[in-house]
Amino acid sequence: MKHILYFLIIMVSLSSCLDGSDANIPDSDSGSFVEMIYNPGGKLSTANSGLQYFANAALTYPATDKADTTSFVVSIQGASPATKDVTISLSVDNSSLNVNYATDSITYLAMPDSLYDFINTTAVIKAGERSAKFQVIFYPSKIDPSQNYALPVTSTNDADITTSTNFGHIYFHVIGNPLAGSYLWDFYRYNTETVTGSPTTTWTNESTVFAPVSPTSFKVKTGYYVQPNYLISFSSANGVLSNFKAVIAPDEIKTAFTDNGITVVSGPTITVNEDQTKFTVNYVVYNGSAYRNLTDIYHK
Repeated sequence: MKHILYFLIIMVSLSSCLDGSDANIPDSDSGSFVEMIYNPGGKLSTANSGLQYFANAALTYPATDKADTTSFVVSIQGASPATKDVTISLSVDNSSLNVNYATDSITYLAMPDSLYDFINTTAVIKAGERSAKFQVIFYPSKIDPSQNYALPVTSTNDADITTSTNFGHIYFHVIGNPLAGSYLWDFYRYNTETVTGSPTTTWTNESTVFAPVSPTSFKVKTGYYVQPNYLISFSSANGVLSNFKAVIAPDEIKTAFTDNGITVVSGPTITVNEDQTKFTVNYVVYNGSAYRNLTDIYHK
């Protein structure tokens, strides 16, 4: 049976795993395969690759950064490592720019080569080993924030190892969202329905990311409980942003709150300062025995 080959990407932290059928690979120990790990927090525990996890390959570096480097590997996994040296070669597959259109309705432009540089486009998986490392540099300060760009990266090899049809690409992309990127994060929790006394849980100036969902919406974590995401949306007319709205992400609220007996009593409500550098979101929940008044503040 041929080995199955696809990418491991090391960037942002999530946690889940795929079985053989999810990855379109054999379940048996006789098959070999690789996984793409999208890993912002440094924990190689999540299979987030290919079209299934397209959204997780969004580039959310601060727009002021001159250069940011991402590392990833192409790795053979399964019953046995490479039996001989295997040369891996990267390529950009612009025929796959808009494979996610049915899901996000976003048309992506090919990322100009002025916005990235591969440190290496070939590497060798040595006999007896399983992976080869690659790096790509992105230049956030050069990116036009009004445009949607994609950089679909795939690989070939000189050993007739099959590339996974599901997970054979890293879909690096930038959604033209003017608010995406890194923010500082303050959180306050009061064990009352209203803001009374001192908060029982608080932190300030932690780091978080506004992760774009569309050109006019993004997700960002709330500090409460298991930290589901807000989905924050806004209107944009000729570059003027308005009509900000916040909800607990509809695809997360059941698992995070409802299944745990937590009910949203009021909100979330969002307040945005005039220059849109400070976003304050407040809501109240009832956890089955007590109220919690919760405020997240995101700021530059």
